[in-house]
Amino acid sequence: MLPLDDRAYRRLLVLALGFGVAGGVFALAYSFITSWGIGRFFGDPTPELFSGQWWWIPLIGAGALLVVWLRGRSGAAGKVPGAVAFARAGWVDPSNAFALVAISAISLMVGASLGPSFGIVVSGGGFAAWVAKRHPDTDEGEGQAYSLTGMAGGLGAVFSAPLFAAVMASELSPTPKRAYVAAFIPQFIAATVGFVIYFGVTGTQMLDSFAVAGYVFEGWHLIAGIPLGLASVVILLLYVWVRRLIGKAGELLPNPYLKAVLLGSLVGFVAFAVPLTATAGSSQLVYEIDHAATLGIGLLVLVLLAKMVAVALSQEAGFLGGIVFPILFIGGTSGLLVNALVPEIPAGLAVGCMLAAVPGAIIAAPISFVLIGAGTVGLGVEAIAPIGIAVITAYVTVSALRLRLSREDA
Repeated sequence: MLPLDDRAYRRLLVLALGFGVAGGVFALAYSFITSWGIGRFFGDPTPELFSGQWWWIPLIGAGALLVVWLRGRSGAAGKVPGAVAFARAGWVDPSNAFALVAISAISLMVGASLGPSFGIVVSGGGFAAWVAKRHPDTDEGEGQAYSLTGMAGGLGAVFSAPLFAAVMASELSPTPKRAYVAAFIPQFIAATVGFVIYFGVTGTQMLDSFAVAGYVFEGWHLIAGIPLGLASVVILLLYVWVRRLIGKAGELLPNPYLKAVLLGSLVGFVAFAVPLTATAGSSQLVYEIDHAATLGIGLLVLVLLAKMVAVALSQEAGFLGGIVFPILFIGGTSGLLVNALVPEIPAGLAVGCMLAAVPGAIIAAPISFVLIGAGTVGLGVEAIAPIGIAVITAYVTVSALRLRLSREDA
């Protein structure tokens, strides 16, 4: 039963409406600012190699320098948790939330290969945490409930359905499972209000719909989910290897400003050379899906590898931004590559499974990614089973690999 006899919980149910309004408004402002910058500087996606603008290189290099300087001035020069880490902690410190949101917006505007989820989570969660601090009788658990509800309010504007946002916030949160339903309801209220505000103004959501036409479910697709999940693990491990390699290279540049300029300029060069890797990747994945027949295996492999490099360079250069959108791009592109290599596997199945399983292999939110994979690709409820099998296969495999490594290190 819901704890409706608890005055604090009744207050949260009412405040959830306000957190949803705030999340929708914050998302609108954040999206307007970042979209204006991205549209002005980077324009529409194009598959032609070396067809970007040469001035992207100094633009992103200078942008990285500005971001690192701002991080130092704002006290955020050290390691900053990602959006997933904030959700797992269930709290965003409101004292530096504004600075983090502003710096992340600048990062996206100047071309970091990162997404908006960081800024959205920090803005919504930070505002709700600020409200929690205004109530001196709020304990730690109640404060987390406030902040998580605020995060859900912002995430409602990100996904194509508010259910996705509420489920993700609930799955990642530290809330005990016995209190799952009680925590989920205010988060769903906030996510719905945030979605209505954002969608009502823009007619869309931040994460584009990656509609793959012509998918028809067949029984063997359930079995296909297993190798697609294993393929997702291979893609994830490749990205982790690239991230570590670039991290090691970054350690050779102890001066943060020099590292920002050099690695930021490399992000610009990658975007110039392979324009489909520019920015967060949502509109680029839509382009890839719409023009999959003309891209070719070689270009898909190049885009996939270059995107991994661009994301890793962006993080190492000091930019702040979300990782969910870029990883969804990597997963979706991998699905298109699988379909190009093995045409017998339908594009919808391959994209839906790998778009969900690549991030789902490492982020402990399997239900969220199953819903996102089926919902954003537009496959219908019958695709939930093979996508679920792919996500679970990937997550269990990565967990087993981690266990084996931990035993070897012991």
